[in-house]
Amino acid sequence: MCKHKGEFFQVKGPLNVPRAPQGRPVLVQAGSSERGRDFAARWAEVIFTAQPALEGAREFYKDINGRLAKFNREPGSVKIMPGVMPIIGETEAEAKRKEELLRELVHPLAGLSLLSDSMNQDLSQFDLDKPLPELDTMRGNQSRQKIVAQLAKEEGLTLAQLGKRFGASRSHRVLVGTPAQIADNFEEWLEKEACDGFNIMCPYLPGGLNEFVELVVPELQRRGIFRKEYTGATLRDHFGLERPDPAV
Repeated sequence: MCKHKGEFFQVKGPLNVPRAPQGRPVLVQAGSSERGRDFAARWAEVIFTAQPALEGAREFYKDINGRLAKFNREPGSVKIMPGVMPIIGETEAEAKRKEELLRELVHPLAGLSLLSDSMNQDLSQFDLDKPLPELDTMRGNQSRQKIVAQLAKEEGLTLAQLGKRFGASRSHRVLVGTPAQIADNFEEWLEKEACDGFNIMCPYLPGGLNEFVELVVPELQRRGIFRKEYTGATLRDHFGLERPDPAV
């Protein structure tokens, strides 16, 4: 019997399932604060991050890869995958109509509820028709709070407008356009070293996923950006990550 008793948990015996073929699960980290970046550079294999703008994404990509050396890791050993919500239309006008319809469906208080949870602060106590007030930056998700505050300031959003925006995308990048336009954007981000891939956040299911698979993926494959066949059998293989040390 394998027993463990530590500071945080105790185990009476071994897990009664076989070891996964990839060794251990892929370690995915989310969070872009200074502490989160160091944690990711030390432990993560994949980083899920909110990067709404290209230049910010490039800075994040360069910063993470620059931190790897102090943890004896090679540049590129962590795959950085920002979230992106593609709203797809056969024409740009159709895609924009979809975006407008989806935003109309979001209730401001629903978005503010999610935002309050992320910030660990009750935003319902403030006037919805006024801008986002100054908040305690040491509470909640600091990187998300920074993105939201910058968005609200740059676009002059009221709290209600911010609630609708956050409820629709959780402050991740929304990409609206034709399959070719979305592929153009993906190609630009990859070429400019802003990321290693994307975490696709479909605006609705199953339609949003079907549209991406049937319309965008073939365009990415045609450009040589996305695989046509799998070369491995595990998530680790698909990411191009090394197998972990069996002793780990």
